[in-house]
Amino acid sequence: MTRIAILGLISLCALGAQAGEDVQFSTVDSDADGVISEREFVSWKTSLGEASPADALIRFIEIDVDSSGGITKAELEAAKAISDKKMENNFDQM
Repeated sequence: MTRIAILGLISLCALGAQAGEDVQFSTVDSDADGVISEREFVSWKTSLGEASPADALIRFIEIDVDSSGGITKAELEAAKAISDKKMENNFDQM
């Protein structure tokens, strides 16, 4: 049973690492204007093989909570915090 729990934890960590908002903001903000544009975000997610262009666009819209057309550092950090919390809750359910 312990072996299964450990394997489950490892898989959750791997999924969390792939899920993706754990990145330096400046790496994605290629034009350094302080905002991650839709083009920058979709390019980032698709280049990593983490999402199709359509899935990346949906994620962009989810993270851009103020619908400004760009993701601020605060919005990206908030999305990461939500993702981390979901992962923590999944771990607690094991």
